[in-house]
Amino acid sequence: MTKEEKKELVYDLMTGALNLEEYPVEMSRLVENEFEDEKECEEAYREIYEAKQSICERLGEEEDKDVEKIMDNWLAITRHLCMKMYDYGENLK
Repeated sequence: MTKEEKKELVYDLMTGALNLEEYPVEMSRLVENEFEDEKECEEAYREIYEAKQSICERLGEEEDKDVEKIMDNWLAITRHLCMKMYDYGENLK
């Protein structure tokens, strides 16, 4: 497995992007899904989602392009920071 593939796998495990019941991954014993029920990320994401829904409701829209852009860019920033942190961790060993 290349370094990039390993980074992607760790990120996907941390964010719960993989269905481990259908596609079990050995590394999942070492890397926790940070979006499981009652974990900090799950609670924060739920609040973000509820705020997004509230804004759309006030605007009378099912979805709003600006709110979606905020969400998409927040996810892109988070992903970028996670990947950089992985690199820093590897380089600082």
